[in-house]
Amino acid sequence: MSRNIWFVRHAQSEYNQKKLFTGWHDPQLTEHGVNKALELKQDLNGINFDVVYSSPLKRALQTANILITNQEIIIDERLKERSYGDWSSKHKDEIKAEIGESNYHAARRGWETSPPNGESLRDVSIRVQSFLDELPKSGNILVISHGNTIRAISVLIGINDKTNVDSFEIKVGTILKT
Repeated sequence: MSRNIWFVRHAQSEYNQKKLFTGWHDPQLTEHGVNKALELKQDLNGINFDVVYSSPLKRALQTANILITNQEIIIDERLKERSYGDWSSKHKDEIKAEIGESNYHAARRGWETSPPNGESLRDVSIRVQSFLDELPKSGNILVISHGNTIRAISVLIGINDKTNVDSFEIKVGTILKT
C-alpha cells in the first residue's frame, strides 16, 4: 500500500484576519474560518484516513475537529507554527515599516533568517524532521498544521528547496497533497 499525505493549513484565525504575526499565540478561528473548514471537509469527503495529526494550537485543532468527527486526532507539539518571537501579535505592516521590505521578507520567508527571538524555517525543519520520520510508511495520513510549518516540510519532502521556499505560499484553509 502506498502512502498519501494531506497537509492542511488551518482556516482563517482572528490574527490572520487582522494581519498580525501569530506564531505560538493561540487565537481561534473566525466565522469565515469555520465556514472555510466546513468547505474543506467537503473536499476531503470520502477519504478514509488511517491516522490524523494536528498541531496543538487552537486554530489548527478547531480546523481538525471540523474536518474529522469520527476518529482520534493525535496532537503533536512538533506541528506548531514557527515562533515569531518579538514579532508575535504585532501587525505585519508595522514590522515592515520598522525594518524595511528586504529585511522583512528575509526574516519572514527566508530559510536561515529569523525574527528576533523567533525561529527560522531551518529551526522549524529540525523540529518537524522527527515527526516526518515517525509517520506510517503507508496509508492515508491527514496533518493539520500551519503555513510556515508546511513550508518547512515542503523542503524536507522535496516539493521545494531552500532557494525558492521564500516564494512558496500555502494560504489559510488550503490542502497540499503528496
